[in-house]
Amino acid sequence: METGEYILLFDRDCGICSALSRWIGAADLRHRIRVRTIQSSRELLRGIPDERMLDAFHIVAPSGQLTTGGDAVPTLIEALPMGAGFGRILRSSRGLMSRVTAFYGFLTRFRDQLVCRVAFGETSEGSLR
Repeated sequence: METGEYILLFDRDCGICSALSRWIGAADLRHRIRVRTIQSSRELLRGIPDERMLDAFHIVAPSGQLTTGGDAVPTLIEALPMGAGFGRILRSSRGLMSRVTAFYGFLTRFRDQLVCRVAFGETSEGSLR
């Protein structure tokens, strides 16, 4: 059963994940991606152990297929305007996918250290604009 929309599931407590979800929301000009938190959508992640759900972001394609982490990047790109061709290229290239997976692994290993700690509206000196 195809719904016609993609569902991006992210960890609401991860700064990088939250920033990515906001960027995806802004870039999704066709409104094909529904952004939800993993914490409120565990029913969509059947088959993934509870202790592994927050390890990565997940995409549910319109077909119902679930992909996770670096493997989900081509699916996410395909959902964006003008991304279908690039998503297929990524998925079909072992070399590119190994780089995507490696970069995704880097981000997840250091996600606590990579969170931007400057609040919106603050200057580098810490005062509000």
